[in-house]
Amino acid sequence: MTNRILIIGDSYMNAETFRVAFSARGLDADVETVELHEATSDVSTIREFEGDPADVAKLVDGYDIVVLHAAPITAAVLDAAPDLRLIGCARGGPVNVDIQAAKSRGVRVTTTPGKNADAVADLTIGFLISLLRNVPASLRDVDERIRTGQQLAESTFEGAKWFGRELSTTTLGLIGYGNVARLVSARARALGTRVIAYDPFIDADTVPEIDVVSELNELFTRSDVVSVHARATDDNRGMVGAEQFGAMKEGSLFINTARESLVDEQALLEALTSGHLGGAALDVNEPDGPWRDLVAQPNLVLTPHLAGATFETLRRGADMLASEVEAFLAGDDLRWER
Repeated sequence: MTNRILIIGDSYMNAETFRVAFSARGLDADVETVELHEATSDVSTIREFEGDPADVAKLVDGYDIVVLHAAPITAAVLDAAPDLRLIGCARGGPVNVDIQAAKSRGVRVTTTPGKNADAVADLTIGFLISLLRNVPASLRDVDERIRTGQQLAESTFEGAKWFGRELSTTTLGLIGYGNVARLVSARARALGTRVIAYDPFIDADTVPEIDVVSELNELFTRSDVVSVHARATDDNRGMVGAEQFGAMKEGSLFINTARESLVDEQALLEALTSGHLGGAALDVNEPDGPWRDLVAQPNLVLTPHLAGATFETLRRGADMLASEVEAFLAGDDLRWER
């Protein structure tokens, strides 16, 4: 029996990246790409997608396996593909796929958890060093001097304005201790940083390399820098707020390369403007808080959700799905089935 495979690329993860990974494993697949425009059909059960389900429905008919990154898969799309048996989504959280609708139709769904973990961990360490060494504020100072025609450094001792801290004297607190946080921990500890973590879903005995605290506020009290790595859920929205920032030592630092919904941005702004918080670095994509005021803070780094945006992440995700499809066709267990 021939199994027809369809690859659907998008503006973030192009179809060619998938095709190369599948070809390397001897898997033949047809290739399509979704266009970025508004949906014309019901998308109430999915989010963070690219393309119109109505367009995708026209593509999937006749295929047994569909592989994608951001294309929308709704109940209507599934109904348009009666032969479909497997969906491979190159994301850790396949929020653009109606999982329940797929399961009810006997369609299996597999994903790529941790594909961007190395990339996010790298950026987190970059943020950590940047904040500890006052890079954000010093860069703004340099920019102001250039724009106003001032001399950049009047003396050898100009650095006295920007005294910072070294990694070996720093305690880094991690909220969540999953794929990304464990890589951050390994990198930070290799640089001499002490690491502690808060994660109510892990057994402390399984991670002897760090100290696991039992209360979130304890993490904030004991840390010089707190970095967020929890998966966003309805239950943990705004889990970091005024109480947590208030528990930190004055001049402490904050990093969020997870989701902005985990943090009360107004409380963050107040902690920064009061001087209680010494700096923050945020990698966000859905700002709905006081962002204009936050951006104005000299001790803030703000990036547009680029933590996982590396070529290696794309290739890794494509290869993970190619291996899952290979296993599926061989009748073997899937490693990352939802």
